[in-house]
Amino acid sequence: MPRLLFLVALSGLGLVSAVFAGAWTQAPGGYYLKLAAHHLHTRDHFDASGMRVPKLGRGELTDIGLQIYADYGLRERLTLVAALPYKHLGDQRRFSSGTGREQSRGFGDLELGMRWRLRDRPLVSSIAVGGTIPLGYVVDAGTRVPLGTGEFSGDIRLLLGRSLHPVPGYLTGELGYRVRGGAYSDEFFYWLEAGFAQRRWGVKGYVSGLRTRGACGELGQEGLIGDQDVWKIAPGLSYRLSPRLELAVDLIHVAGGCNTVAGNTLATGVVFKR
Repeated sequence: MPRLLFLVALSGLGLVSAVFAGAWTQAPGGYYLKLAAHHLHTRDHFDASGMRVPKLGRGELTDIGLQIYADYGLRERLTLVAALPYKHLGDQRRFSSGTGREQSRGFGDLELGMRWRLRDRPLVSSIAVGGTIPLGYVVDAGTRVPLGTGEFSGDIRLLLGRSLHPVPGYLTGELGYRVRGGAYSDEFFYWLEAGFAQRRWGVKGYVSGLRTRGACGELGQEGLIGDQDVWKIAPGLSYRLSPRLELAVDLIHVAGGCNTVAGNTLATGVVFKR
Protein backbone atom coordinates (compact mmCIF):
# COMPACT_ATOMS: atom_id res chain seq x y z
CA MET A 1 0.00 0.00 0.00
CA PRO A 2 2.74 2.61 0.78
CA ARG A 3 4.26 1.85 -2.62
CA LEU A 4 0.93 2.43 -4.36
CA LEU A 5 0.28 5.65 -2.42
CA PHE A 6 3.72 6.94 -3.41
CA LEU A 7 3.01 6.33 -7.10
CA VAL A 8 -0.40 7.97 -6.85
CA ALA A 9 1.08 10.99 -5.06
CA LEU A 10 3.67 11.43 -7.79
CA SER A 11 0.95 11.15 -10.42
CA GLY A 12 -0.89 14.02 -8.76
CA LEU A 13 2.27 16.12 -8.91
CA GLY A 14 2.68 15.57 -12.64
CA LEU A 15 4.93 12.46 -12.50
CA VAL A 16 8.70 12.40 -12.58
CA SER A 17 10.68 12.68 -15.74
CA ALA A 18 13.26 10.01 -16.39
CA VAL A 19 15.01 12.43 -18.70
CA PHE A 20 17.57 14.99 -17.64
CA ALA A 21 17.92 18.69 -18.38
CA GLY A 22 19.98 20.11 -15.54
CA ALA A 23 19.02 22.12 -12.47
CA TRP A 24 17.97 25.29 -14.31
CA THR A 25 14.34 26.09 -15.10
CA GLN A 26 12.86 27.93 -18.07
CA ALA A 27 11.48 31.48 -17.88
CA PRO A 28 7.67 31.70 -18.22
CA GLY A 29 6.85 30.93 -21.85
CA GLY A 30 10.40 29.88 -22.62
CA TYR A 31 11.11 26.46 -24.05
CA TYR A 32 13.81 23.99 -25.06
CA LEU A 33 12.76 21.48 -27.74
CA LYS A 34 15.07 18.75 -29.00
CA LEU A 35 14.35 16.30 -31.82
CA ALA A 36 16.92 13.49 -31.78
CA ALA A 37 17.61 10.25 -33.64
CA HIS A 38 19.84 7.46 -32.36
CA HIS A 39 21.40 4.22 -33.62
CA LEU A 40 22.87 1.25 -31.75
CA HIS A 41 24.17 -2.03 -33.18
CA THR A 42 25.74 -4.54 -30.82
CA ARG A 43 26.59 -8.21 -30.45
CA ASP A 44 27.39 -8.06 -26.73
CA HIS A 45 25.68 -7.59 -23.39
CA PHE A 46 26.58 -7.47 -19.70
CA ASP A 47 25.24 -10.59 -18.00
CA ALA A 48 23.87 -10.95 -14.46
CA SER A 49 27.40 -11.09 -13.02
CA GLY A 50 28.53 -7.94 -14.85
CA MET A 51 30.70 -9.72 -17.40
CA ARG A 52 30.63 -8.51 -21.02
CA VAL A 53 29.73 -11.54 -23.13
CA PRO A 54 28.45 -12.22 -26.68
CA LYS A 55 24.70 -12.51 -27.13
CA LEU A 56 23.37 -16.05 -27.46
CA GLY A 57 23.24 -17.53 -30.95
CA ARG A 58 25.76 -14.98 -32.21
CA GLY A 59 22.93 -12.53 -31.73
CA GLU A 60 22.85 -8.96 -33.03
CA LEU A 61 20.68 -6.21 -31.60
CA THR A 62 19.79 -3.08 -33.58
CA ASP A 63 18.10 -0.14 -31.89
CA ILE A 64 17.05 2.78 -34.11
CA GLY A 65 14.84 5.44 -32.60
CA LEU A 66 13.55 8.98 -32.45
CA GLN A 67 12.80 11.10 -29.40
CA ILE A 68 11.08 14.40 -28.78
CA TYR A 69 12.19 16.12 -25.58
CA ALA A 70 10.78 19.42 -24.30
CA ASP A 71 11.14 21.85 -21.39
CA TYR A 72 8.48 24.55 -21.07
CA GLY A 73 8.39 27.34 -18.47
CA LEU A 74 5.01 27.45 -16.76
CA ARG A 75 5.93 29.90 -14.01
CA GLU A 76 9.02 31.74 -12.84
CA ARG A 77 10.41 28.70 -11.00
CA LEU A 78 8.30 25.90 -12.46
CA THR A 79 9.12 24.01 -15.67
CA LEU A 80 7.18 21.22 -17.38
CA VAL A 81 9.31 18.41 -18.81
CA ALA A 82 8.21 15.78 -21.34
CA ALA A 83 9.80 13.16 -23.58
CA LEU A 84 8.28 10.82 -26.14
CA PRO A 85 10.37 8.02 -27.73
CA TYR A 86 9.67 6.02 -30.86
CA LYS A 87 11.62 2.74 -31.15
CA HIS A 88 12.48 0.30 -33.92
CA LEU A 89 14.18 -2.75 -32.41
CA GLY A 90 15.56 -5.75 -34.27
CA ASP A 91 17.16 -8.96 -32.98
CA GLN A 92 18.82 -11.61 -35.14
CA ARG A 93 20.05 -15.01 -33.91
CA ARG A 94 21.76 -17.91 -35.72
CA PHE A 95 20.76 -21.41 -34.69
CA SER A 96 21.55 -24.85 -36.06
CA SER A 97 18.05 -24.90 -37.53
CA GLY A 98 18.48 -21.52 -39.23
CA THR A 99 18.35 -17.78 -38.57
CA GLY A 100 15.74 -16.28 -36.28
CA ARG A 101 14.73 -12.65 -36.66
CA GLU A 102 12.38 -10.57 -34.56
CA GLN A 103 11.38 -6.91 -34.80
CA SER A 104 9.18 -4.47 -32.94
CA ARG A 105 8.40 -0.84 -33.48
CA GLY A 106 6.24 1.75 -31.80
CA PHE A 107 6.11 4.33 -29.05
CA GLY A 108 7.72 3.45 -25.73
CA ASP A 109 6.85 5.16 -22.44
CA LEU A 110 5.77 8.79 -22.28
CA GLU A 111 7.79 10.66 -19.66
CA LEU A 112 6.27 13.64 -17.84
CA GLY A 113 7.59 15.72 -15.00
CA MET A 114 7.76 19.01 -13.17
CA ARG A 115 10.96 20.74 -12.05
CA TRP A 116 10.81 23.37 -9.29
CA ARG A 117 13.79 25.65 -8.72
CA LEU A 118 14.52 26.02 -5.02
CA ARG A 119 17.51 28.39 -4.92
CA ASP A 120 19.84 30.29 -7.25
CA ARG A 121 22.86 30.69 -4.95
CA PRO A 122 25.44 29.52 -4.06
CA LEU A 123 24.31 26.66 -6.32
CA VAL A 124 21.24 26.44 -8.51
CA SER A 125 19.14 23.75 -6.84
CA SER A 126 15.89 22.17 -7.99
CA ILE A 127 13.64 19.29 -7.09
CA ALA A 128 11.78 17.27 -9.70
CA VAL A 129 8.96 14.75 -9.58
CA GLY A 130 7.43 12.75 -12.41
CA GLY A 131 7.29 9.34 -14.04
CA THR A 132 6.59 7.18 -17.07
CA ILE A 133 3.30 6.18 -18.71
CA PRO A 134 3.11 3.13 -21.03
CA LEU A 135 1.56 4.06 -24.37
CA GLY A 136 -0.39 0.91 -25.15
CA TYR A 137 2.28 -1.30 -26.69
CA VAL A 138 1.84 -5.06 -26.35
CA VAL A 139 3.63 -6.56 -23.35
CA ASP A 140 5.09 -9.95 -24.31
CA ALA A 141 7.32 -11.77 -21.80
CA GLY A 142 8.68 -13.97 -24.61
CA THR A 143 9.84 -11.27 -27.02
CA ARG A 144 13.51 -10.44 -27.49
CA VAL A 145 12.68 -6.83 -28.44
CA PRO A 146 10.36 -5.34 -25.76
CA LEU A 147 9.31 -1.71 -26.13
CA GLY A 148 8.88 -1.34 -22.37
CA THR A 149 7.72 -2.98 -19.17
CA GLY A 150 4.10 -1.90 -19.50
CA GLU A 151 4.24 -0.59 -15.93
CA PHE A 152 3.98 2.92 -14.51
CA SER A 153 6.90 4.36 -12.56
CA GLY A 154 7.48 7.43 -10.45
CA ASP A 155 10.64 9.12 -9.25
CA ILE A 156 11.95 12.05 -7.29
CA ARG A 157 15.30 13.75 -7.73
CA LEU A 158 17.49 16.56 -6.47
CA LEU A 159 19.34 18.60 -9.10
CA LEU A 160 22.28 20.96 -8.58
CA GLY A 161 24.05 23.23 -11.05
CA ARG A 162 26.67 25.95 -11.16
CA SER A 163 27.85 28.39 -13.81
CA LEU A 164 31.63 28.70 -14.16
CA HIS A 165 31.42 32.40 -15.16
CA PRO A 166 33.58 34.17 -16.29
CA VAL A 167 34.64 30.90 -17.92
CA PRO A 168 31.87 29.98 -20.43
CA GLY A 169 31.05 26.65 -18.85
CA TYR A 170 28.84 24.87 -16.34
CA LEU A 171 28.61 21.91 -13.97
CA THR A 172 25.35 20.13 -13.16
CA GLY A 173 24.09 16.85 -11.77
CA GLU A 174 21.29 14.94 -10.14
CA LEU A 175 20.60 12.22 -7.60
CA GLY A 176 17.31 10.36 -7.62
CA TYR A 177 15.18 7.39 -6.62
CA ARG A 178 12.66 5.61 -8.84
CA VAL A 179 9.65 3.56 -7.71
CA ARG A 180 8.73 0.99 -10.38
CA GLY A 181 5.39 -0.69 -10.86
CA GLY A 182 4.62 -4.39 -11.03
CA ALA A 183 7.28 -6.91 -9.99
CA TYR A 184 10.20 -4.67 -10.97
CA SER A 185 12.58 -3.43 -8.28
CA ASP A 186 13.12 0.22 -7.40
CA GLU A 187 16.27 2.04 -8.55
CA PHE A 188 18.80 4.64 -7.45
CA PHE A 189 20.35 6.81 -10.16
CA TYR A 190 22.74 9.72 -10.65
CA TRP A 191 24.04 12.00 -13.41
CA LEU A 192 27.08 14.33 -13.56
CA GLU A 193 27.66 16.67 -16.52
CA ALA A 194 30.13 19.40 -17.47
CA GLY A 195 30.03 21.68 -20.50
CA PHE A 196 32.06 24.44 -22.15
CA ALA A 197 31.23 26.87 -24.99
CA GLN A 198 33.49 28.79 -27.36
CA ARG A 199 31.82 31.08 -29.89
CA ARG A 200 29.35 28.86 -31.78
CA TRP A 201 30.77 25.54 -30.57
CA GLY A 202 29.94 23.68 -27.40
CA VAL A 203 31.39 20.54 -25.88
CA LYS A 204 30.05 18.52 -22.97
CA GLY A 205 30.43 15.19 -21.27
CA TYR A 206 28.49 13.24 -18.72
CA VAL A 207 28.68 10.16 -16.54
CA SER A 208 25.46 8.47 -15.45
CA GLY A 209 24.68 5.48 -13.31
CA LEU A 210 21.65 3.39 -12.37
CA ARG A 211 21.53 0.68 -9.72
CA THR A 212 18.67 -1.67 -9.00
CA ARG A 213 17.61 -2.50 -5.46
CA GLY A 214 16.78 -6.02 -6.62
CA ALA A 215 18.87 -8.94 -7.83
CA CYS A 216 20.44 -8.01 -11.13
CA GLY A 217 19.15 -10.28 -13.87
CA GLU A 218 16.32 -11.70 -11.80
CA LEU A 219 13.86 -9.83 -13.99
CA GLY A 220 14.98 -8.92 -17.49
CA GLN A 221 14.44 -9.20 -21.23
CA GLU A 222 17.55 -9.18 -23.41
CA GLY A 223 19.15 -6.37 -21.42
CA LEU A 224 16.54 -3.88 -22.62
CA ILE A 225 14.24 -3.89 -19.59
CA GLY A 226 14.28 -5.43 -16.13
CA ASP A 227 16.25 -5.19 -12.91
CA GLN A 228 19.64 -3.95 -14.05
CA ASP A 229 22.68 -1.81 -13.30
CA VAL A 230 23.94 0.58 -15.99
CA TRP A 231 26.96 2.87 -16.12
CA LYS A 232 27.35 5.24 -19.10
CA ILE A 233 29.90 7.76 -20.34
CA ALA A 234 28.95 10.19 -23.09
CA PRO A 235 30.84 13.04 -24.81
CA GLY A 236 28.87 15.51 -26.92
CA LEU A 237 29.37 18.33 -29.40
CA SER A 238 27.01 21.11 -30.49
CA TYR A 239 27.03 23.96 -33.01
CA ARG A 240 24.85 27.07 -32.67
CA LEU A 241 23.34 28.14 -35.99
CA SER A 242 21.44 31.04 -34.39
CA PRO A 243 20.38 32.11 -30.87
CA ARG A 244 17.34 29.85 -31.23
CA LEU A 245 18.69 26.93 -33.24
CA GLU A 246 21.55 24.49 -32.78
CA LEU A 247 22.74 21.04 -33.88
CA ALA A 248 24.01 18.38 -31.48
CA VAL A 249 25.71 14.99 -31.60
CA ASP A 250 26.40 12.61 -28.71
CA LEU A 251 28.24 9.30 -28.43
CA ILE A 252 26.83 7.24 -25.54
CA HIS A 253 29.06 4.41 -24.34
CA VAL A 254 27.74 1.76 -21.96
CA ALA A 255 30.85 1.27 -19.84
CA GLY A 256 29.50 -1.36 -17.47
CA GLY A 257 26.56 -2.82 -15.63
CA CYS A 258 24.61 -6.04 -15.42
CA ASN A 259 21.59 -7.34 -17.31
CA THR A 260 22.04 -4.59 -19.90
CA VAL A 261 23.20 -4.19 -23.48
CA ALA A 262 26.80 -3.20 -24.24
CA GLY A 263 27.99 -0.96 -27.03
CA ASN A 264 27.88 2.59 -28.35
CA THR A 265 24.88 4.66 -29.34
CA LEU A 266 25.29 7.57 -31.77
CA ALA A 267 22.65 10.27 -31.30
CA THR A 268 22.15 13.35 -33.47
CA GLY A 269 19.62 16.09 -32.92
CA VAL A 270 18.39 19.57 -33.63
CA VAL A 271 17.47 21.99 -30.81
CA PHE A 272 14.95 24.82 -30.87
CA LYS A 273 14.81 27.23 -27.93
CA ARG A 274 13.43 30.54 -26.75
